[in-house]
Amino acid sequence: MDSILHSRRRCGIHRHLPARFFAGYRAPGRQIMRTETGTGISGFNCLHSSAHSAFSCPKNNWVLTVDTLTRSAIFMFSGWTLVPCPTAVKFKRIWLMVIMGAGILPVSASTRPHYGGTVRILIQHKIESIDPGVEIEYPADREKLADLVFETLTEIDGQGRLHPRLAASWQADAGQRVWQFQLRAASFHDGSAVTSTIVVANLKAAMPDWKLTPSGKLAVTIETTFPSPHLPELLALSRFAIVKRLPNNVLAGSGPYKLAEWQAGEHALLAANDDYWGGRPFVDAIEVQMGFSLREHLLERNLGRDHAAELSIDQLRALEQSSQTLVVSRPADLLVVAFPRNDQNGRSGKKPVDPKLRAAFAATMNRQVISNVLLQRKSAPATALLPQWLTGYEFIFRSPDADQVRKWRTENPGSASLTLAYDFSDPAARIVAERMAVDAREAGIMLQIFGDPHINTKSARRTFTADAVLLRLPLHALDPAAALAGIADDFDLGQEITAAIQSATRPEELYEAERKALADDYLIPVAHVSEALWINNNVHNWQQLADGSWRLEQLWVDQNK
Repeated sequence: MDSILHSRRRCGIHRHLPARFFAGYRAPGRQIMRTETGTGISGFNCLHSSAHSAFSCPKNNWVLTVDTLTRSAIFMFSGWTLVPCPTAVKFKRIWLMVIMGAGILPVSASTRPHYGGTVRILIQHKIESIDPGVEIEYPADREKLADLVFETLTEIDGQGRLHPRLAASWQADAGQRVWQFQLRAASFHDGSAVTSTIVVANLKAAMPDWKLTPSGKLAVTIETTFPSPHLPELLALSRFAIVKRLPNNVLAGSGPYKLAEWQAGEHALLAANDDYWGGRPFVDAIEVQMGFSLREHLLERNLGRDHAAELSIDQLRALEQSSQTLVVSRPADLLVVAFPRNDQNGRSGKKPVDPKLRAAFAATMNRQVISNVLLQRKSAPATALLPQWLTGYEFIFRSPDADQVRKWRTENPGSASLTLAYDFSDPAARIVAERMAVDAREAGIMLQIFGDPHINTKSARRTFTADAVLLRLPLHALDPAAALAGIADDFDLGQEITAAIQSATRPEELYEAERKALADDYLIPVAHVSEALWINNNVHNWQQLADGSWRLEQLWVDQNK
């Protein structure tokens, strides 16, 4: 196994490397895929296949599937060509005899990745804009599509590791305030080159406090106001995506797919980018239908002509007992109650609720019942903004003490009232809000709940009339510092907390920043919720990461099914 692939240093092409080194490796012109939980690896129907890695090269028409636990491998190819050198020929003959003797050589063409086809995806919400710089109601759905069209300077993979994307390399000064990023040679979808000037314009719009300077055509210097050891991770957030804005509100990115059609809130068509620097995707196009009802699909237990559909928790339960392919992320989305806080000038759209009442309300919530019963064990009780599986320190945050309720009732013998708004389009949010009202009433707090169609944007939350709002926010990254920085931006937590997050060099410092964000009970975590996807059995290499985001560069469909 260690001598199958050769490098340019040895025999002129590929160095001998063991299969275990290949996971996450980017081959020239093609991203090698590692599946965490998927719908099959290179033609195999594998659920929860974290022990496998799959590698494919469509030009040579081969696929290598590696079991990373047993170090065994299965080859499927119709034309493997090794380097014309004595060592390569020797191992070619040996492995051909082994494979033919094992009966592995004859493989149906339907099990091999191939180009072509259109993938049809159904998403729950209506996306009004794909522009990462525009505030919309449902940013999580927008980010899944925008990441296919637009690129950031860096990216964070499914294991939380940092990789270059539009930036080929970077370095910082000793104080980690001044960073220089070297850009790779890439092109926008209109054929023009990605330049430092365009990158600077995008980053300056996203972060006005930074000092940004283009250094030639392919280098950018970023100077932050305080030490930022996590700046490369921060730049992987979708709000730092590089977009070229053309006349007539046309947007061009540099990603593996380009925007061919866009009907706001209704339909999108993404076409494969033949000139993508990372290699052309397998499928020709991705068609997205927004706000689509799954009623008929659920009744028939069949996706029909569609290839993938987002599921709510109640829809997921209806399919779990069937033989459908379902992909569920880790509990990543944050379900949180947010009270309005004064802005930097001391202004707020509503008078703040008494801090003791906020603390008492937080203590009334039965998080175990909410997660295990209402959300059907597709979530985890939350005591912090970031989940335990990501940080390792959420358990330190204890659930609010019930003594807070008794203390508040002693000091306030009469009943108090609160109003709570929730997203009217989210049935899970409604049942959670109803349960909160029941628990609060038992503690003497009259909680009035109502659905609202516009609570998911920061601008709407600054002017909302309710005392509090129940929100579901996506996990912005699989890096704790970047994820917490995303939440700080969602809630405008202020420069002090933002600086503490971005300058943290140890987990203890990140924990302290999160503790300060939660100290005054303006934010009350309720649960971390999973995202679910229903995938057709003719779809292969769909990668849904632990936070629910998608990686579709290696996606392909079997058009014979």
